[in-house]
Parts: sequence; structure tokens; C-alpha cells
Amino acid sequence: MRSLVAVPLLLSAACASLRYDLAGVPFPVQATPAPAGATAEPFVATGKAVVWLHGLFGDSQPDVAALLQETAGPCAGVASFRATASASFHDWLLTHLTLGLVRIKTVTITGERLRT
Repeated sequence: MRSLVAVPLLLSAACASLRYDLAGVPFPVQATPAPAGATAEPFVATGKAVVWLHGLFGDSQPDVAALLQETAGPCAGVASFRATASASFHDWLLTHLTLGLVRIKTVTITGERLRT
């Protein structure tokens, strides 16, 4: 009986995941810190992720690769790359004002731009 309850919870959690593809980015992106001696400049980019009616009417997610290229620009690479989705107070408020039919989250992309 408990497994029947767990299945809908897992399926609803799948709707809240952040999907992105960095294959088209023209510079290397890594999650590890910048190498010693490298000149690195930190950056932050944000976007919004929206799920309509629990995913039944689709979702809208920011293009992480485009945000990364726009923010980091031409560079030797990106180190300490992180992409997270969380709800700010305004996101939480709008989600609850729509009775949860529209879920909004802020996607934050952080990293260190390596100079050429």
C-alpha cells in the first residue's frame, strides 16, 4: 500500500526537475573549482521556470546554455558551474495565489569565468 502512495509523489517530483543541455556551449564547462593560478571572475545569471497545472499543460524552463553564453561570454571556460532552482518569496506567493496551478521557481546559474 505504501508503494502506491510513493509512485504519485515520485511522478510529481519529476515535474519539478530542471533540465538543460550544455552541448552547444562553445567553451568547456566544469563543476570543479578553477585551477590554481587561473584568473577567474565570478558570475550569476537568473531565469524563471514555470510549471502549468502540475505539468499537464507543460512547463516553461529557461535556456541554461543561452544564459551561460550570454553571461560568461567569450572566455577560456567556466569553472565551479552550478544550476539550481528554488522559490523566492515572490515565487512562493504567486504559486499560492494561483492555488498551486502555476508553480514558479527562480533558476540561478553561478560559476567562475576563466579569462583567456
